[in-house]
Amino acid sequence: MAEKGDVKATRENLYTADRAELFDNRDRIVRDQWVKIMKLRIVREKLAECYHRESVNHMQNCRALVERYLKDLPEAQIGGRPPYLKDN
Repeated sequence: MAEKGDVKATRENLYTADRAELFDNRDRIVRDQWVKIMKLRIVREKLAECYHRESVNHMQNCRALVERYLKDLPEAQIGGRPPYLKDN
């Protein structure tokens, strides 16, 4: 049996005991993605507040938030098929 987290959906294991582990892995992946998205949402809200508060000086005073937002943005995007369904 594969190590925890390494179960992939195939015809052989789709209707076996690995199915429960497959669903657990899917739920973990979805939960992790939502945590990343919610963290990014908080940073975006803080950034909007900073823009509003700083007005003219927002380019200098909100720089750290912009850099953090841009750094975290690619990680928080959901796209394509989930990793547990991707082909090798």
